[in-house]
Amino acid sequence: MDQRKSCSLLLFISLILLVITFSSGCTDKDGTTDLDNYQVSTETSNITDIESPTEYVSDGSGQESLSDDNIHTLSLKRTEILELDNGYSLKVLDVDKQEEKIHVSFRKDDNEYTTRIMRTGNTYHIKDTKEQNTIYTVNVNRILNNSFVVNITYTVFPEIFLESEKYEGKDRINDVRIGSGTLTRSYLWEYANSEFTVEYQYNTEAYDAYSERSRNRDFTHFVNDPYDDELISQITKQIGELAVDAGYDEEEIPYITMAFVQSLPYVSDSVSAGYDEYPRFPFETLYHGGGDCEDSAILLASLLYDMDYGVALIILPDHMAAGVKSEEALEGGYYKYAGTRYYYLETTNSGWDVGVIPDKYVNAEAVVVPISNSHPELMVEFDGTAKNTDYASYIDLEIDVTNVGSAIAEDVVIYTTLESTTEDMVWDDLRTDTDKDLDVDESLTYTVANLKIPAGKTYRVGIWTWGSNADSEYVYSDWVVS
Repeated sequence: MDQRKSCSLLLFISLILLVITFSSGCTDKDGTTDLDNYQVSTETSNITDIESPTEYVSDGSGQESLSDDNIHTLSLKRTEILELDNGYSLKVLDVDKQEEKIHVSFRKDDNEYTTRIMRTGNTYHIKDTKEQNTIYTVNVNRILNNSFVVNITYTVFPEIFLESEKYEGKDRINDVRIGSGTLTRSYLWEYANSEFTVEYQYNTEAYDAYSERSRNRDFTHFVNDPYDDELISQITKQIGELAVDAGYDEEEIPYITMAFVQSLPYVSDSVSAGYDEYPRFPFETLYHGGGDCEDSAILLASLLYDMDYGVALIILPDHMAAGVKSEEALEGGYYKYAGTRYYYLETTNSGWDVGVIPDKYVNAEAVVVPISNSHPELMVEFDGTAKNTDYASYIDLEIDVTNVGSAIAEDVVIYTTLESTTEDMVWDDLRTDTDKDLDVDESLTYTVANLKIPAGKTYRVGIWTWGSNADSEYVYSDWVVS
């Protein structure tokens, strides 16, 4: 067969496979799905085929196989590389047995051109370096019991041979420079036909201080954290100036910002923090150069909020995303909260457009958390001892109050009681007007002595604390007999 006939046959096979791929992709759903306190619309969401099934045909044996009979199943260890055709390969960066997902690097001529998180049970369509043709698919079958080996099925399409030039990769500047007490990180990403780079120098002592901060606070306070205001403002300023210099309108800036956050690599909590579900402040995510879904969602919300956009966090089962407020109807999926539409923003991988909700979460229940102005949040902890006599017990308490919010708590009050089982009755109480203001992460310790209760009576300790600008917080002990 001469070369022209071979090329013609190859193009004919490519067209047939493209028809099959289009026929098996996701389709839009008409209408909206109403839930208790929000609404998801996917009427025009243009959901990608990232997890659409591959087309199968029967071979007559009761088993299913691909029509081109080019299906392969194997197991890969973490960090192992699978060589494909025409210089393409994939490398397993991480395997997460608990979350049933893997982190994969896609490569051409030994240069990475994209990464992706893949979950078990899903089939992913991988495109070439120019994002033009689907060149192979990968199905993540299961993660083996030893937790660092994954079993996959992959299928290579003829389109993998269309790219003839060697892929040299992107010319990336050195993205991390270590100095005396500093770390300078540069971030490079693409939007449309433009490349953007921003840079920031971090103080390593400031980063160390973040590791001591409590994670037991509302997600809104991570977004509004006052201690990284300077960092967030500098990043948004750089992005805005770069966008204008590149000829983009102001309306494009939030999309460029979204592309920036999506470009950051996925870093699981268990790798960099030692355990799962460890939300990071934006400072920490940028310092690390990446994070997991909640970290990147918090970061994007913080950046857009600094740009004066209405934003929310979208909390889904085992996932988090951001949402951007729009008074006008846009294409794509959104969540509705108190009459306001928040259009879905996926942050963990590149290529997701505004309003495109991953198939897995289209009908999942969600909690919408709009980001409001900074405000204080008080956290109370206490410990105590009892001194018993024949006639009474005397209770001593040490009370710690911490402001885990995002603004100063003013005129903090502590109200301590020994509660009775009879409603609205207390055995003893003490109100303390501390006349104290608590800055963010600042604590005060207050000692209460000799609260009295008759012997043989049932009671529990109840403590309220509030400020002139802070909502009340109430904690209590178990019931005990004096």
